[in-house]
Amino acid sequence: MVDSLNALARSRAEARELWSELEPYRFEDQYYLIRTHQRFLAWGFCELLCQESLRLAAVDAGRAVERAELAVLISDLMKDDEPVTDRRLYQLRGYAWAHDGNARRVLGDLRGADESFAIAEAWWEAGEAELGDCLGYEPVILELKASLRIAQRRFPEAFALLDRIYAIHTQSDRPEHRDAHLAGRALVTKALALAEMNEPEKAIELLEQAEGMVDMKRDPRLVLCLRHNLLSDLTTVERYADAESRLPGAEILCRELDNPLDLIRLRWTEGRIAAGLGHTNEAIELLRELRQEFVERKMAFDAALVTLELTELYARKGCTEEVKALSLEMAGIFQAQDVPREALAALLFFQRAAQRERATAKLAREIATFLQQLRANPELRFERR
Repeated sequence: MVDSLNALARSRAEARELWSELEPYRFEDQYYLIRTHQRFLAWGFCELLCQESLRLAAVDAGRAVERAELAVLISDLMKDDEPVTDRRLYQLRGYAWAHDGNARRVLGDLRGADESFAIAEAWWEAGEAELGDCLGYEPVILELKASLRIAQRRFPEAFALLDRIYAIHTQSDRPEHRDAHLAGRALVTKALALAEMNEPEKAIELLEQAEGMVDMKRDPRLVLCLRHNLLSDLTTVERYADAESRLPGAEILCRELDNPLDLIRLRWTEGRIAAGLGHTNEAIELLRELRQEFVERKMAFDAALVTLELTELYARKGCTEEVKALSLEMAGIFQAQDVPREALAALLFFQRAAQRERATAKLAREIATFLQQLRANPELRFERR
């Protein structure tokens, strides 16, 4: 057993060198080289490709799928004479297929993701029944599956998985599996789902609990996600003063991580806080700048949502001409880009109302809410009233 674990440690240490050799090639050539060169069939290299798939999922879903497919290929081709033998190889296959399913979820292929997770579960159960979770893969697989269930809006199943992860990391009989940071991450994921279910108060409770558990050094992006979502939930329940007091901390971390889109979205939240505190002119100025940012980036959905928030503020001030002009521009942006038909229908409905001077602040809020729900659930249909 000790020899196997030592060999596994060596395999993990050598994985980065193998990837340096393979990375310059096209995906098709990488696939061929793995099939024809035994040295690439290494446990640590398979794990590294899974980690690369996770890293890429947030920025390039297509490449994330490619990395996961290579990991699956390696795990399928490996034999029992590799560093960790017997049914532990089944666990590696389950681990690789779960990452394949996760990448396909991010890509929007929920059916393909479901199929990959079915294969992952079959391999995992074959290996776990005899050995237990000997390599600590189970919480990772459960978390990835929970993300799929959230995307499928199968929330009770997602919550059961996340509760299981939380229990593993806080109550496991194996001390090496206890991890407050990962338990906190499960709470953050659960809070995101609760926000999608329109239960922001419960989401706030979980995020505040997770705040004392997650480790900034291990995952600063997770901490930023927590802080940003807490701000968003606080504005949803109109706790604008609480949100304002937390804004500087989120902004400092956002600038440290230096992702321009993160900062843009934080400024959006700042605009909502300003509007909620009655600083209407400041909010209008922020939202106008953000609207232009989203238009230039061809992010039509976000441009439309910001525009609706702007029209809501103008409608409150009785500025009907500004509402008309913005509604025309908003519909034009959507028609020029590939957007869901139901979203376009909602915006055209709002445009007609604006031209008849019937676009109230309440209607703007309702259309914006529908678009947010449509983004999370593409099966929704717009009901004209």
